Amino acid sequence: MSVERRRTKRSPRFTEIAIEAGVSPSTVDRVLNERGSVSDALRRKVVEAAKRLGTNRLLPDVRHGVLHFDVVLVHSEIALFQRFNNALDRYANLIGPRVTVHRSAWGERDDERLAEFLENPPYPRHGLLIVARDNARIGQALRAVNAAGTPVVTMTSDVSGIQRLAYVGIDNVLAGRTAGYLAGRFTRQAGKVWMPVASLDFRSQLDRVEGFTQILAEQFPHLDPLPPVEVADDNERAHALLHDTLRQRHDIVAIYSTGACSGGIRRALRRHPLAVAPVWIGHEATREHAELLRAGDLAAVIDQDPEGQILSGLQHLLHANEELERAPEQRTRFRLITPENLSQFELFA
Repeated sequence: MSVERRRTKRSPRFTEIAIEAGVSPSTVDRVLNERGSVSDALRRKVVEAAKRLGTNRLLPDVRHGVLHFDVVLVHSEIALFQRFNNALDRYANLIGPRVTVHRSAWGERDDERLAEFLENPPYPRHGLLIVARDNARIGQALRAVNAAGTPVVTMTSDVSGIQRLAYVGIDNVLAGRTAGYLAGRFTRQAGKVWMPVASLDFRSQLDRVEGFTQILAEQFPHLDPLPPVEVADDNERAHALLHDTLRQRHDIVAIYSTGACSGGIRRALRRHPLAVAPVWIGHEATREHAELLRAGDLAAVIDQDPEGQILSGLQHLLHANEELERAPEQRTRFRLITPENLSQFELFA
């Protein structure tokens, strides 16, 4: 009894794959046998052509070489950036050897040097996760990064006029409106609101002020916000400015601090105790703010989840480079923290 041998479909030859991919047979040989150097674009063309022709051999991974991600932060000692750095340490170690995460921090006067770094990276850049000022020079540099085909993800503070892949920060206008709602509901008398901001060069700060003043005008006309004052996250500057304000007037009924200057604010309030303590709303869940919440100085803080922003930003870059099947779907949500629910939150800085 003869055994009928089953015919198998012939695998396409290198020349057929070469014609399908529009490359030379030698390029097909280098890709499929993983010999020599071939660009990622050609590698992808050859592998996709081989798949279309139904080759029955094990095909190489189209992803080749090390991916370089730049994470650009602001040079600052405040707790927010400590949390960013700690989260980056934690998540970068989980990505794997194929991705190298480069971290850099830039100061207030480094915009030109930062722009040059963005436009001329010292290695092939495959993704950029950035916190930066919203100005013309930085916007120009980010448009150049985007034009080069590099995915750009903004974090914490968005940048106007760029085609970024994603923004993974919170809705800062909504955060400001929430702060304004709390201030409006908690205050019992009419008066002024003092607003220290980190820097109006950051869109996040402008958006928070916009949201705050919007809702006061709409729902709480008994509160009159003073023009925002820039304190550059400097406790001494915040203390001096609030000290001068409280010497000149006694109608401050609320404080909305959008940045990190709480130590200075607390000292000024201690020097100038008012008949009714101002309702004070701040930002970020930190150990310092936990102490102020417990002491009754702060009424509430709005936390922007920097750990979640780092994770989401890296996931967007991994997805853009086909290292992750799905991109994050949810936008980062802020968290409202009061003395009552403070114990539910882990404080990272």
